[in-house]
Amino acid sequence: MNEMQLKSLIKVIECGSFSKAEESLFLTKQAIKKQIDSLEQEIGFSLLLRTHKGIVLTPAGEEFCRTVRKVLNEMDTATRKCRELVSQKQTIRIAAPHHPRLLLENAFAEFFRRFPYVNQQIILQSSTHFIDDILKGNVDVAELTYRTDLERSGIEYLKLFPLPYKCLVAPSHPLAGNKTIRREELSGNHVGIHEHDNDFLSLLSEDAHDLSLETMNNDIQKINNICYNGGIFISKAYFLNSMQPLMPVLLETDLVPMAVVVYKQSPAPIVEEFLNVVRELYPQESTKQ
Repeated sequence: MNEMQLKSLIKVIECGSFSKAEESLFLTKQAIKKQIDSLEQEIGFSLLLRTHKGIVLTPAGEEFCRTVRKVLNEMDTATRKCRELVSQKQTIRIAAPHHPRLLLENAFAEFFRRFPYVNQQIILQSSTHFIDDILKGNVDVAELTYRTDLERSGIEYLKLFPLPYKCLVAPSHPLAGNKTIRREELSGNHVGIHEHDNDFLSLLSEDAHDLSLETMNNDIQKINNICYNGGIFISKAYFLNSMQPLMPVLLETDLVPMAVVVYKQSPAPIVEEFLNVVRELYPQESTKQ
């Protein structure tokens, strides 16, 4: 006897007919009957009676099914506990830029809800070697802004959402009340910009004049010093939205980077489960390349 035979028997009893059990088990009536006939032949006694009111258990069948239900429940419990034990030894390593906010905060919470025994190791990095780290097996996935080097062999990525450039200013700044800021309106300002935004830096210089430019990393102390001394910090970084009372104002530009999750081709099963959570939370933009 096997598990499928036992589950088919219980489902037929619960449904009261082969036709209804067929819909639940995604098997044909003939296949279900064949399984139960084979089970009865193996154990040596009849389990079911076909009556005008439907299918009922024989007295022996009633006793048999009581035990079968207990066995199936114990098997499910044992399987769940074993999966938990295996999961306790698993870790998914997630690299992220060293920011005050993470792109995948919602995904971390949902993944923990589904897989509480999997350790999520979040590795904050100030370097840009995410792709090499993934290919070398140092991390499993990374959250970052799309770059052309993501098109390397062995790397795949999921799109999350756009990361438009914003101008972070103090509430007292003349541009703080704007809904958007044009590039030419930055003329004459002290502007801080991330050192890796070289493409944007050249675009900015075309339209804004007399800029006092300062390239920097995402150092919160330096950002605060620029903004509270009448300057502007420009970035696509997600954390700008949580820098109150400093105010992020959308910068008008056609250059809009995309937040992505990067991973190695043919990821481990638990990594694929994490990616499935990401796909569910960001269904409109998440497409495997």
